[in-house]
Amino acid sequence: MSQDELLQLIDQAATEGWTELDLTGRGLTELPPEIGKLTQLETLLLGKVEKWQYPGGKRTPQLATNAISKLPAEIAALQQLTALDLSGNPLGDLPEVVAQLTSLKDLRAIATNITTIPDSIAQLTNLTTLWLHSNQITTIPDSIAQLTNLTELSLSSNQITTIPDSIAQLTNLT
Repeated sequence: MSQDELLQLIDQAATEGWTELDLTGRGLTELPPEIGKLTQLETLLLGKVEKWQYPGGKRTPQLATNAISKLPAEIAALQQLTALDLSGNPLGDLPEVVAQLTSLKDLRAIATNITTIPDSIAQLTNLTTLWLHSNQITTIPDSIAQLTNLTELSLSSNQITTIPDSIAQLTNLT
């Protein structure tokens, strides 16, 4: 998708008040600042699990992705956003701007090369689903205990060696 096509799509979505935008598999390397116009957006998909494969018995996601390595600051304007899927994009770190999306209930960043979970994740108190598997995360911050609405937490296929006692405070996990 060209930059012009993306800008036209964003303008159309803003004009028509779209609540969902699926940009997976569009070959995007960045999001333009104009993404901040989509203030009615509830779901933004920049990557997603297309299906699960089981090579050698190991559950492995097959992803539809882009090549986005950072999010623009303007994404913080999406205060209605309840679902954000960043899966398969080479982020390296979970962008700090995500912590400003306080309406988020579902955050997925599978196979995004994340090495740490920022303490700012604690600001996402409405989260019910947090999928960060298939990354290079080594530690779980104590601040994760503040996500008391969490019912799903997936951290498999990381390099986590110890689980903090504070995780026991997440009593809604299933």
